[in-house]
Amino acid sequence: MRAIKVFILGLIFGVYLKWIIDEIYVRDNLRMIANENIQLRDRVKLLDQHRSPETRSVQRTTPVPQPDQRPAPAPTPKPAQRAPRKDDLKKIRGIGPVMEKKLNAAGVNTYEQFSRLTTQQLQNILGLSKRVVQSADNFITQAKQLAQQKTKR
Repeated sequence: MRAIKVFILGLIFGVYLKWIIDEIYVRDNLRMIANENIQLRDRVKLLDQHRSPETRSVQRTTPVPQPDQRPAPAPTPKPAQRAPRKDDLKKIRGIGPVMEKKLNAAGVNTYEQFSRLTTQQLQNILGLSKRVVQSADNFITQAKQLAQQKTKR
Protein backbone atom coordinates (compact mmCIF):
# COMPACT_ATOMS: atom_id res chain seq x y z
CA MET A 1 0.00 0.00 0.00
CA ARG A 2 2.86 2.31 0.80
CA ALA A 3 4.41 1.77 -2.66
CA ILE A 4 1.17 2.88 -4.33
CA LYS A 5 1.09 6.06 -2.23
CA VAL A 6 4.70 6.86 -3.15
CA PHE A 7 3.95 6.16 -6.82
CA ILE A 8 0.89 8.44 -6.87
CA LEU A 9 2.75 11.17 -4.96
CA GLY A 10 5.67 10.92 -7.44
CA LEU A 11 3.27 11.04 -10.38
CA ILE A 12 1.55 14.16 -9.02
CA PHE A 13 4.90 15.78 -8.27
CA GLY A 14 6.17 14.97 -11.81
CA VAL A 15 3.07 16.43 -13.47
CA TYR A 16 3.34 19.56 -11.32
CA LEU A 17 7.05 19.95 -12.14
CA LYS A 18 6.34 19.53 -15.88
CA TRP A 19 3.61 22.19 -15.68
CA ILE A 20 6.02 24.64 -13.99
CA ILE A 21 8.73 24.06 -16.62
CA ASP A 22 6.20 24.48 -19.46
CA GLU A 23 4.94 27.75 -17.95
CA ILE A 24 8.47 29.11 -17.67
CA TYR A 25 9.22 28.10 -21.26
CA VAL A 26 5.99 29.64 -22.63
CA ARG A 27 6.51 32.90 -20.75
CA ASP A 28 10.11 33.11 -21.92
CA ASN A 29 9.06 32.37 -25.50
CA LEU A 30 6.33 35.03 -25.37
CA ARG A 31 8.80 37.54 -23.96
CA MET A 32 11.22 36.85 -26.81
CA ILE A 33 8.45 37.26 -29.39
CA ALA A 34 7.31 40.53 -27.79
CA ASN A 35 10.88 41.89 -27.83
CA GLU A 36 11.30 40.91 -31.47
CA ASN A 37 7.98 42.57 -32.30
CA ILE A 38 9.12 45.81 -30.63
CA GLN A 39 12.42 45.72 -32.51
CA LEU A 40 10.64 45.19 -35.81
CA ARG A 41 8.25 48.09 -35.13
CA ASP A 42 11.21 50.36 -34.34
CA ARG A 43 12.91 49.23 -37.55
CA VAL A 44 9.79 50.02 -39.61
CA LYS A 45 9.52 53.48 -38.00
CA LEU A 46 13.19 54.13 -38.74
CA LEU A 47 12.75 53.08 -42.37
CA ASP A 48 9.65 55.27 -42.69
CA GLN A 49 11.59 58.25 -41.38
CA HIS A 50 14.32 57.76 -43.97
CA ARG A 51 11.90 57.64 -46.90
CA SER A 52 11.71 60.88 -48.82
CA PRO A 53 8.52 62.96 -48.41
CA GLU A 54 7.77 62.48 -52.10
CA THR A 55 7.61 58.71 -51.83
CA ARG A 56 5.41 58.92 -48.73
CA SER A 57 2.77 60.94 -50.54
CA VAL A 58 2.77 58.87 -53.72
CA GLN A 59 -0.13 56.49 -53.93
CA ARG A 60 0.67 53.01 -55.04
CA THR A 61 -2.17 52.76 -57.53
CA THR A 62 -1.80 53.05 -61.26
CA PRO A 63 -2.46 56.59 -62.43
CA VAL A 64 -5.57 57.24 -64.50
CA PRO A 65 -4.69 59.23 -67.65
CA GLN A 66 -6.40 62.59 -67.88
CA PRO A 67 -8.66 63.14 -70.91
CA ASP A 68 -6.54 66.00 -72.28
CA GLN A 69 -3.30 63.99 -71.99
CA ARG A 70 -2.20 61.60 -74.68
CA PRO A 71 -0.75 58.29 -73.56
CA ALA A 72 2.98 57.97 -74.03
CA PRO A 73 4.01 56.15 -77.20
CA ALA A 74 5.03 52.56 -76.75
CA PRO A 75 8.79 52.16 -76.56
CA THR A 76 10.39 50.73 -79.64
CA PRO A 77 11.61 47.22 -79.07
CA LYS A 78 15.34 46.78 -79.02
CA PRO A 79 16.85 44.26 -81.39
CA ALA A 80 17.11 40.89 -79.76
CA GLN A 81 20.53 40.38 -78.31
CA ARG A 82 22.01 36.95 -78.51
CA ALA A 83 22.40 35.41 -75.13
CA PRO A 84 25.97 34.32 -74.42
CA ARG A 85 26.43 30.62 -74.89
CA LYS A 86 26.50 28.59 -71.76
CA ASP A 87 29.39 26.25 -71.21
CA ASP A 88 28.96 22.93 -69.47
CA LEU A 89 30.49 23.82 -66.13
CA LYS A 90 30.09 20.21 -65.00
CA LYS A 91 33.17 19.37 -67.08
CA ILE A 92 35.18 20.88 -64.24
CA ARG A 93 36.02 18.02 -61.90
CA GLY A 94 34.14 18.49 -58.63
CA ILE A 95 31.33 20.65 -60.07
CA GLY A 96 28.00 18.88 -60.20
CA PRO A 97 24.50 19.92 -61.28
CA VAL A 98 23.74 21.68 -57.99
CA MET A 99 26.92 23.75 -58.05
CA GLU A 100 26.34 24.54 -61.73
CA LYS A 101 22.87 25.88 -60.91
CA LYS A 102 24.33 28.05 -58.14
CA LEU A 103 26.94 29.42 -60.53
CA ASN A 104 24.38 30.10 -63.26
CA ALA A 105 22.15 31.87 -60.76
CA ALA A 106 25.11 34.09 -59.85
CA GLY A 107 25.62 34.94 -63.54
CA VAL A 108 28.55 32.62 -64.19
CA ASN A 109 27.73 30.73 -67.39
CA THR A 110 31.03 30.35 -69.22
CA TYR A 111 34.49 29.10 -68.41
CA GLU A 112 35.83 32.61 -69.03
CA GLN A 113 33.51 34.09 -66.39
CA PHE A 114 34.37 31.27 -64.01
CA SER A 115 38.11 31.79 -64.48
CA ARG A 116 37.78 35.50 -63.60
CA LEU A 117 36.33 34.71 -60.15
CA THR A 118 38.46 35.07 -57.07
CA THR A 119 38.64 32.30 -54.51
CA GLN A 120 36.56 34.35 -52.07
CA GLN A 121 33.84 35.03 -54.67
CA LEU A 122 33.68 31.34 -55.56
CA GLN A 123 33.40 30.38 -51.90
CA ASN A 124 30.55 32.86 -51.44
CA ILE A 125 28.67 31.62 -54.51
CA LEU A 126 29.06 27.92 -53.80
CA GLY A 127 28.97 28.15 -50.03
CA LEU A 128 32.31 26.41 -49.64
CA SER A 129 33.92 26.51 -46.25
CA LYS A 130 37.14 28.39 -45.75
CA ARG A 131 38.93 25.07 -45.33
CA VAL A 132 38.36 24.13 -48.98
CA VAL A 133 40.43 26.95 -50.47
CA GLN A 134 42.51 24.42 -52.39
CA SER A 135 39.49 22.96 -54.15
CA ALA A 136 38.24 26.46 -55.03
CA ASP A 137 41.66 27.28 -56.50
CA ASN A 138 41.58 23.96 -58.34
CA PHE A 139 38.15 24.79 -59.83
CA ILE A 140 39.41 28.17 -61.05
CA THR A 141 42.54 26.60 -62.54
CA GLN A 142 40.48 24.01 -64.40
CA ALA A 143 38.15 26.75 -65.68
CA LYS A 144 41.14 28.73 -67.00
CA GLN A 145 42.41 25.65 -68.83
CA LEU A 146 38.99 24.95 -70.36
CA ALA A 147 38.61 28.60 -71.39
CA GLN A 148 42.01 28.49 -73.12
CA GLN A 149 41.09 25.26 -74.93
CA LYS A 150 37.81 26.82 -76.04
CA THR A 151 39.53 29.91 -77.49
CA LYS A 152 42.04 27.77 -79.40
CA ARG A 153 39.22 26.09 -81.31
